[in-house]
Amino acid sequence: MNSLHQVSITGPSGAPPETAAIRFVSLLPAGWHAEVDGFQENLARLHLTAPPGTTTSEATRTATDILSQPGLQGWHLADE
Repeated sequence: MNSLHQVSITGPSGAPPETAAIRFVSLLPAGWHAEVDGFQENLARLHLTAPPGTTTSEATRTATDILSQPGLQGWHLADE
């Protein structure tokens, strides 16, 4: 069974969360999938489906790695 994880990403004021979510999803590793759960002013919530056995720590590390890529500078995991 796949592992489900929720992440929220937040960015600079005025930065469109929809664009960040598209970029984030496009950078997911093979075997990972995401579904958007909602947007707020500068925040996107996503449900990640990861390969079986993926721990929360591994999902967080993967999300952090994605947010370090060009096109997502200034975006980080939100504390919710």
